[in-house]
Amino acid sequence: MKIIGSTNQQLAKNPYIYRIEIIDRFYKLLDNKELVFVNPDKWEDPLENLIFNAQIIKNGKPFKNPAKNNIFAQCWSYDGDSYGIWKIYTTKENDDGVIKRHMGVRITTKLDNLSQLSKNNQGEYYYGLVEYQPKYKLDKLPKDKKVIGALQKTKPCQGHLETLLIKRKSYSYENQLRLFAIPSNSLLIDAEKQICRLSIEPKKIITSVRFDPGMEYKTYKEHKNKLIN
Repeated sequence: MKIIGSTNQQLAKNPYIYRIEIIDRFYKLLDNKELVFVNPDKWEDPLENLIFNAQIIKNGKPFKNPAKNNIFAQCWSYDGDSYGIWKIYTTKENDDGVIKRHMGVRITTKLDNLSQLSKNNQGEYYYGLVEYQPKYKLDKLPKDKKVIGALQKTKPCQGHLETLLIKRKSYSYENQLRLFAIPSNSLLIDAEKQICRLSIEPKKIITSVRFDPGMEYKTYKEHKNKLIN
């Protein structure tokens, strides 16, 4: 797995990253032995996915860059614990279409363990830290020559991914690190065009598990025993 840019001092000293999943999806991760990456077109903030929202004109006509169909990502954080992160990542729509604050699980992995993604799955895999910028800088990016050069390329490349490592400064509390996949076509399913399922061995990639701090003790014990068994 390749790194885009470099890590920071915090990750150099403590090379662990964290992701919060709602309970149901956590158990699916374990049962199916897979991480589910999504196409950034599904991200809600229009300012954090330039390649997917750019209005490109080619030969006088609107042009949809085909590269966007083959890029998938998953967001982690190098902040070990934050109420804001728990609330954001557990208040979402579950597989039954219910939007509410679900109970969650925080999984931890070490940066070195990410190499399992490229070993177990065909394609190209990257990770990089999100750079948080004020809006006035984001507004200038459509005229940036480097960004324009990336958007002109029709095959997924690192330049495309670099545009996906920029986010509004108001989100800086997330301290995000993003994983990217440019998978082999064999990993993509026509019926699931906006997601990519990557094979993992959970015991080798997950170093620790922490249950939701809002969970009742009785419920926590039930989940703990379920994992042990």
